[in-house]
Amino acid sequence: MGKFERKIRRKQAKQKMKEAEKDMSQKVALFGDLGDECLICQEPFDKTNKEMVKSWYVVVREQEEKVNLYCPPCWELAMQRVKEIQNMMRTSNDN
Repeated sequence: MGKFERKIRRKQAKQKMKEAEKDMSQKVALFGDLGDECLICQEPFDKTNKEMVKSWYVVVREQEEKVNLYCPPCWELAMQRVKEIQNMMRTSNDN
């Protein structure tokens, strides 16, 4: 039975690897749609600049097949707004 169990495990591992490769290829294809500017303020984005690549924020919406790019200042502003809305919702639910 040991031989049969190994065969099943190898087959399952191979299937997981195929699924992971397919998922990765879909995500890489979406990154091909990466824009050249911030979605909010239209600040230019240089894909060859390592600092920009490391500091900018990319949001991938798989269902919509859409890739959004945000500069750090716009991202921080958006996160502040989200926190404000969450706090407002909490305080309104407490009352």
